[in-house]
Amino acid sequence: MKYIMVSALWCPACIITNNATDKLIDEKHIDVTRLDYDFDDISKYNVGRTLPEIIVFKDDKEIGRIIGEKNYNELLMEIDKYEENN
Repeated sequence: MKYIMVSALWCPACIITNNATDKLIDEKHIDVTRLDYDFDDISKYNVGRTLPEIIVFKDDKEIGRIIGEKNYNELLMEIDKYEENN
């Protein structure tokens, strides 16, 4: 499973979710690539206006998205759904 997280420096929800993501990377060793909404080319991902947006890939195919602010427990539940079902 691979995750691409699109966030922005000015986004308070992104800061909260970034902290939760850091903890999950350390604990579950998930593969997360981070892109900045303002500075990276995200056009191919069709990211909406609600940030952060985590795009979930399996075998290079998008299988889902996690959108909006998530604390650690919320993000863990979302990630576990993808990890367990795929």
